[in-house]
Amino acid sequence: MNRRKFLRGSGLAAAACALGGVQARAQEIERPVKAASGSFTFAFFADVHIEPEIDAPQGTQLAMDIINASDAEFAICGGDHVYDALKVHKERIIDQYQLYAEAEKTLRMPVWHVLGNHDVAGLETDMSSHDAIFGKAMFEKVFNTPTYYSFQHKGVDFIVLDSILVKGRDWYPEIDLRQMAWLERVLAANAGTPSIVISHVPLATSMASYGPGSNSKVYEPVSNGNAIIPMLEKYNVMALLQGHTHIVEDVRHHEIQYLTGGAVCGNWWRGAQFGDREGVTFVTVDNGSVTTSYVPTGFVSIA
Repeated sequence: MNRRKFLRGSGLAAAACALGGVQARAQEIERPVKAASGSFTFAFFADVHIEPEIDAPQGTQLAMDIINASDAEFAICGGDHVYDALKVHKERIIDQYQLYAEAEKTLRMPVWHVLGNHDVAGLETDMSSHDAIFGKAMFEKVFNTPTYYSFQHKGVDFIVLDSILVKGRDWYPEIDLRQMAWLERVLAANAGTPSIVISHVPLATSMASYGPGSNSKVYEPVSNGNAIIPMLEKYNVMALLQGHTHIVEDVRHHEIQYLTGGAVCGNWWRGAQFGDREGVTFVTVDNGSVTTSYVPTGFVSIA
């Protein structure tokens, strides 16, 4: 299916109406006063893409060791835990998930998980849609988690989104209407609490500007971000953490930081992605402000 044709007909106008006409807002944005929060650091590591080959397990362990050596109080994996579950046979999917789970066991802190497109099982194979691991089921079973949820830590509300819309045997970078309504309910219920939102596919990015090939459609942001971003601006959202593009980036708009956290695998374990090496992002929250530091793992590609 042609992704662009799908997006044009996917009901985004209905989404805007459901959110109370957020697109027809005043040009001048009045952001809520930032609430105070505790002081803490956590690790954000995205796009691990573990596989048995090309020293990927060793590269993943380098990232785990760096996280363990830090003062992070917890970690968030920003999606694409495995190299690929979309196109490979069932045994390979299970092997990759087991390989990732074994690596994560070495982390000495709680870990939260975000669904990535490559974590979705069997869409591009002949696997039955009734198989116990098909689609998002494998992710939910392995990590014992829904695909979108929220949690709190030291006065900050963390909201994890599912940016992978599955339709038939294909996926699209979109937040569905039910999840959008849920997101606004969560934001409204904790309107006085500072929030950090996490999405695998970016909502805001300058990716298309970074070099030959960076404007590929595979790096397209969430298609209905223009309905979601105005919603975030109505509440006390400090930052949005993103993965998917394998780059390190900080885009700021209306006092929200859209932070893309690089990739544990770099350019799929084959060196740098548009100049950004394999690494982990550390995020420090202090009294309502967010700062980040990207730490390369030192992985040396053999591919």
